[in-house]
Amino acid sequence: MSKRKYLFPRPYQADLMQTIVISGKDEIIAEIARYQSNIKKSWCACVDSWIPMFSMSEGVRQGYIAAKDRGIKIRYITEITADNLVQCKQIADFAELRHLPKITGSFSVSETEFIAGLRRGGPIEKLVYSNVPEIVRHQQEIFETCWNNAVSAESRIKELES
Repeated sequence: MSKRKYLFPRPYQADLMQTIVISGKDEIIAEIARYQSNIKKSWCACVDSWIPMFSMSEGVRQGYIAAKDRGIKIRYITEITADNLVQCKQIADFAELRHLPKITGSFSVSETEFIAGLRRGGPIEKLVYSNVPEIVRHQQEIFETCWNNAVSAESRIKELES
């Protein structure tokens, strides 16, 4: 694996409160896997309609399986479309899934960490990571607002399939 490319300020260190930006496909996948393995109670994701395909790619999907096996509560919000319907049905096996139209941007927040994928119409190019408590708390509140405005996946899936 290539050396991690950190843009700011330094490599992840568990004992530091920090916000960093990570680039490089392998580095991003490794950081997502580390984030997934650190989750202890809840995993909340609010993502654009492209991300379900990424979420169900083999490496990332394994993190969902492991989290479910550890008893982690997973909540996932996305815009469910005809293009991502298959992946959303797979996600529903691991998570409580809801539909929210016109989501732009993607983030995930746990009880202690936050990540956000930055992309321009293609794969994730950079990943923002933070374990700063104020940032994590703020993102948890944003997630809850989105969750409360989202509709059940079941109703959206029925709408698409009819």
